Amino acid sequence: MPKTFTDDIAPALPSSIEGPFQIIDASDASSWIKVEPANARISIAGDARPTRSVITGYDRNYLTSMTQYIGTTITARYVNSDSNGGFYVSPIRVPDDMDVGEPSRVKMLIGPLYNATVNGQVVRFGFAHTRVTLQGAASNGSITYDWDVPDDWTTSDYKIVTIDNGNGRTFEADTFAIGDVVGFRISRLGTASEDTFNKAVKFAQYLQFEYTAKAF
Repeated sequence: MPKTFTDDIAPALPSSIEGPFQIIDASDASSWIKVEPANARISIAGDARPTRSVITGYDRNYLTSMTQYIGTTITARYVNSDSNGGFYVSPIRVPDDMDVGEPSRVKMLIGPLYNATVNGQVVRFGFAHTRVTLQGAASNGSITYDWDVPDDWTTSDYKIVTIDNGNGRTFEADTFAIGDVVGFRISRLGTASEDTFNKAVKFAQYLQFEYTAKAF
């Protein structure tokens, strides 16, 4: 075993450091963590920023969807292949730590009610949202997303799916501001000709809003 001498060990940090105190990634100066005692804040930038989520649950039915479960204890709704339906979730407030200059995503947990019997099919999802700003201005938006059903999709093969606006995320950067209130509705558009999956789809009764944080 090699010997270790005290000269091999860097000096310990002092018991207190005057702030603000910033730690920079040696290989990327744009990635850092800054401790600011005077502002009661720990700021972060670049790759140091974590991804966080807000979970919001089922509030009420939209058109036709029926009660089901994913596994034995995760409550869900299901929508048949010839129906339009889904649910609203409770509104959320855009978190204070969100970096609104970055894209954000909405994710859902789904599964088929019965095993797939035909491959190469598609489920068409409809996603709608309403944003209300701190000034009280409201705006609405929607996304139609065609999701490719996995080959030989079985009832035990659950998927976490991102609502994709065509760019790999749900919302572009600078869509929201801190303090906005946002509501979501998720649905299956089973009567659309683009929806070719001939089985019912289950949605767990929640949506996950995923964002990049800029502070701890």
